Amino acid sequence: MPPLPPALRRAAARARRRDFGIVPSLDSGVPLGVFLKAPQDPVHWSHSHRFVAALEPGDRRRLGLALLSDPHGTKDICLEAALTQHTCGWSPEETERLLELSLLDSDHSHRRVCRALGLPLAAVREQEPSERARYQPQIRRIMLGALVHHAFSRHCEWHLTDCTAAELLGLPQDRQALDRLRQIVRKWYARSNRILVALGPRVFEPGVTHLLATLASIDNFHPAPSWLSRVRKRLETLPAAPDVLRTLLSFDDGGSGYDAMLPECGPAYAVLEDTLAAGAAWAACLTGDPALISLVGERVLRRARARTRPGLSAGDTLSVRAAVTALNAAAGLPALGRPRAALTGLPTGVADAARAALDTIADAYLPEPEGSDEVARVVSFEDYTASLTVRPHGSVVVDVRDSAGRPVTPYTMRRLNWLFVPELTALRHRLPRLVARADHERGVLEELLVDSTGLAGARFRSRWLEHAVAGPLVRALIWEADTTDGTRTGLPVGGPDGRVLLRDTHRETHEIADTDTLRLWNPARADQAQISAWRAVLEREGVRQPVRQLPVEAVRVGEGSAKARDAAGTEDAGPR
Repeated sequence: MPPLPPALRRAAARARRRDFGIVPSLDSGVPLGVFLKAPQDPVHWSHSHRFVAALEPGDRRRLGLALLSDPHGTKDICLEAALTQHTCGWSPEETERLLELSLLDSDHSHRRVCRALGLPLAAVREQEPSERARYQPQIRRIMLGALVHHAFSRHCEWHLTDCTAAELLGLPQDRQALDRLRQIVRKWYARSNRILVALGPRVFEPGVTHLLATLASIDNFHPAPSWLSRVRKRLETLPAAPDVLRTLLSFDDGGSGYDAMLPECGPAYAVLEDTLAAGAAWAACLTGDPALISLVGERVLRRARARTRPGLSAGDTLSVRAAVTALNAAAGLPALGRPRAALTGLPTGVADAARAALDTIADAYLPEPEGSDEVARVVSFEDYTASLTVRPHGSVVVDVRDSAGRPVTPYTMRRLNWLFVPELTALRHRLPRLVARADHERGVLEELLVDSTGLAGARFRSRWLEHAVAGPLVRALIWEADTTDGTRTGLPVGGPDGRVLLRDTHRETHEIADTDTLRLWNPARADQAQISAWRAVLEREGVRQPVRQLPVEAVRVGEGSAKARDAAGTEDAGPR
């Protein structure tokens, strides 16, 4: 199409200035209804409508193509409205060019959508019904954009309505798909519906809208078995399901935009993108596709890195927590410290793929040196520090404390479980490894007790007392040492300058030299008075031993120490 003749360009500019003034603005307070609509009485037409009505059809088409060639132009909105409401005689090729121009830009703002609903669809309406099928992909894209952003437009009186535009979709199932999409998105913030644009014309394929409706019906990060059953049936009957899930999990609009809202415990502020992603995470694990399961883990890290303040935004909490819960269920692991039923009936290799995704999350927050057998177990967030702590009796707990070193309250812990899902997931994913390490150390200590193996003081200090995992265990056991002053029995404690001390039943400490020999105390070789004395000490101090040195009935922990063990802010894992 050649450029506009100078006379036509000047006449169009003159009509625009008469309608809007020298500096046209959509926010200038001018009653747009006067200019955008063409009343039946030509006396009330705007200058733009009179100008367009006086043009030949060829000049109208030339003007329309020139207007839409400016993808960001909205100053000629009155001319576009006039061209929309007058017959221009568009050819099929020119109509395709208009649609192409209206869909050039990736900006799906309401003004761009209004322009697409105007002149391009008016040109489609002029075509014979048999010719409209060739424009179906473009019309679908326009209708999806209208479904997402059309609610924001304040200037929608001049272009085709959604219903009129939907009639241009020749297939009845297309119109039915639009109706189902409207039912899905009607309760959500319109801004969140951009995920539908990312899905594109795929949503018009048979069964896709039913799958989206099922995914959007998820109401908890750990859905009910009935919901999982419905999703399984959709996945089994929909060949396009993997592509839909891949789009949902890969979609990223650069931030949910809800960081300014205080994230509370629960999905009250969840948006459609968040809800669909939560359902897609579970559906991906149900498919058993390792590539989709990997995308679940990648999305968790992507949304965590997109935040602009400590903690997840309200628009991400449901999907991120649902994602890690689904991964744990697929891997057969507990989620967020609570035992959950694992997903059943999954193909071989799904558990390995889910564990690999969880490993990726854990490595992002708790990196470990290559070749090291140490378990990284401390992560900090906001004003809190969470760590994996080995208890004297061999269990491992997730211990969360504030900046003052106090255990957090149960309410605060519930809040942190929503805000810092990736960090706590990384820590809990390391927990089984530390539990296995503690169990190994307990087994070695039990062998030392049975064999009465002796250890040099220096070896005892470096291998056991100062060990990150074994240290808490040996401090709960009674040891005896052969010293120059005789045999000493007591609970080991660390002294100044790294010295080893044994604290006896009278609370007196005895220093152990590096050359002295230590072994676990065996009550079978002790008198009754000594056994009774140690029984009283262990009961008084609430000590739970990793290896039983006294008969089971001889060591009873009081209620006070039990309450101390169950302090808020910890989650226990390991032997009871």
